Amino acid sequence: MTTSAVGAINIGNRNLNPPPADWAPFDWVDPKYGPQSKGEVVVIRPEGTSGTLMAGLWRTGHQIAGCEPDGSCIVDYTAPLGDETMVILEGSAEITEVATGVKHEIAAGTILSHPKNVDLHWEIREPFLKKFWVMWDSPEAATPQDHLFVANINDDPQVWTPYEWTEPGQGPQVCGELFTIRDTGSTGTYLCGLWRTGVGIAGCEPDGTSTVPYTAPLGDETMLILEGRAHLLDEETGQEWDIQAGDVVCLPTGRPVRWTSLAPFVKKFFVITNAAAPAS
Repeated sequence: MTTSAVGAINIGNRNLNPPPADWAPFDWVDPKYGPQSKGEVVVIRPEGTSGTLMAGLWRTGHQIAGCEPDGSCIVDYTAPLGDETMVILEGSAEITEVATGVKHEIAAGTILSHPKNVDLHWEIREPFLKKFWVMWDSPEAATPQDHLFVANINDDPQVWTPYEWTEPGQGPQVCGELFTIRDTGSTGTYLCGLWRTGVGIAGCEPDGTSTVPYTAPLGDETMLILEGRAHLLDEETGQEWDIQAGDVVCLPTGRPVRWTSLAPFVKKFFVITNAAAPAS
């Protein structure tokens, strides 16, 4: 796992299983529920180029902080640290939105995105739960919201949108297509959703491959590879990575890379953050 300073590319994996000493209890002071210690975390992305950005893994289970002997866990949480977006990797739970009583059944594959300060009651079932999370906050207010956004890594809507952007120094680009789950956050710029490349998709070769220059111009990008394989070249340092399903890739905005999606397809879950709100 790479965890260097701001401006670096961070690489991890959803199956990361470091020694127990590298996992830390998830401790926080909740404005409503007081001091809490529930589950444990390992950090893959310690920071971003702007705002407060972190990403990593969180788990509950037997002999883990705040959990019952069977591994189940009750968590009351008002998201004081910022907007959080996650992919459930293992286990299941019922989540209740306290303000409305709306309940959500979640399991492996569920994508959840919740705004800052939303009051949630988690009932996590035995024997364990594990998730990939991205935590974000910015001093610049954006769009206050009061409910969960729920999706799934296997969602396949009828309409996907070609991913088009202007790459500084390279001009207009198009590669792959998007399914947007959330296009604004409580603070700053916040986007999350699914992206894919493959046969017959915009910007891809007939065999489904594609290669593009990319500096993540919209903001820091944190992603979980869901399917396929890719190759990532850091054009600033020459460092290269072979990326595959399960890998976590964290790109700082402005860092020049060359991304190659390998045949026949690639699919990822992504979160893009920037302390500045998007231009109107």
